[in-house]
Amino acid sequence: MNHDDEIRAFVAIPLPKDVTEYLSEIISDLKLTFPDKSVKWVQPGNIHLTLKFLGNISKSTLHFLLEKLRTDNRFSTFNLTINKIGAFPSIYKPKVIWVGTSSHDTLSELAQFVEKSTSMVKNENDSKSFSPHLTIARLRPGVKKDQFDIIKQELYKRREINSISFSINYFCMYQSILTSEGPIYTELHKYNF
Repeated sequence: MNHDDEIRAFVAIPLPKDVTEYLSEIISDLKLTFPDKSVKWVQPGNIHLTLKFLGNISKSTLHFLLEKLRTDNRFSTFNLTINKIGAFPSIYKPKVIWVGTSSHDTLSELAQFVEKSTSMVKNENDSKSFSPHLTIARLRPGVKKDQFDIIKQELYKRREINSISFSINYFCMYQSILTSEGPIYTELHKYNF
């Protein structure tokens, strides 16, 4: 496939400004205690709740998926609450640091709908069950043991955070362009409930 015919894409729920600002405060607070250069932080404006990472797909596949994802008023507005900090695979072996959200039946149904609608696109994450989270950082390769221990201790101490709730009434298809300064996300289509 010609690379000009490809697009790197994902389906996600964007966050309201007050949630992004709150996540920015959490990141600033963690930066004060995490060892310098041990973690690559996500720009707060780029944080979203991923429903499905599609990877590189052809433009014809994209157009097909844009139609498949039409919800036809199947979903209603719902609320989520940010309520904890954690890590994958665990806070004792952190590789990806995230802020967790409450679960919600509508969110689970939406994730299943997106998974089914995009099932023709396979990627390495497909075997993992949907776990709603907002990625805020990734550990850099080669973090020294003493730095790793500090990160684990800080994550353990800060697991509980002040809750903040927000309303969800749409999701989006995004394009992701990787650059040396970090990814640039562009909204391709918005699906209102």
